[in-house]
Amino acid sequence: AGAVFGLFSVDTEAFTEDSAILTATSGEDGVFQFEGVPYGDWLIVELAPAEGYLPNDEVYPVQITGDDKTVEITVTNDKVPEIGTTATVGGEKDVFATEEITIEDVVAYQHLIPGKEYTVKGVLMDKTTGEPLLAGSEEIRSEITFVPETPSGEVIVPFTFDAKLIKANTSIVVFESLYQGDRELAVHADIEDEGQTVTVHVPEIGTQASVDGK
Repeated sequence: AGAVFGLFSVDTEAFTEDSAILTATSGEDGVFQFEGVPYGDWLIVELAPAEGYLPNDEVYPVQITGDDKTVEITVTNDKVPEIGTTATVGGEKDVFATEEITIEDVVAYQHLIPGKEYTVKGVLMDKTTGEPLLAGSEEIRSEITFVPETPSGEVIVPFTFDAKLIKANTSIVVFESLYQGDRELAVHADIEDEGQTVTVHVPEIGTQASVDGK
């Protein structure tokens, strides 16, 4: 329900509500209709998808050749993908900045199309500043491309860096985005999400000097 469609002449170049001959919105049953369409060739285009669905850019040619003629088309929209992430280092949420570490972000996805190629791109964020975490002058990024076999599943995105570059206790939050080609489909970027967070602690040392125990 709620998808908006337009009926257009065949020479239309820009498909908008303003250029449509008629518009219609799908009802609770998912059905939309145009009535009293004159004889001739027409184009039907989805102008806005229903809530929770991706746009459909396909153009549907139809032809009206007689009175009381009904032409049926079926428009298919894919659901908007969803992702959620859980970040750990070797299954732990708290680690020490003593060596190179790998944060593994498990990205759980829903509503993908099996057999299609997707890419998850991520960046590590400093929770205190809200800015990307830097290794020297470079942001710490990672991405992985995959082809799902089922609509729902998981993929792991690894981020490897030298934790010794961190000089103060730091909570690191992983931000992820899901792409199909150049189109961003979903984002999980909540700086307060504990599931996306790993805390790196800087080891503390203490010394006491003496001469002959004094």
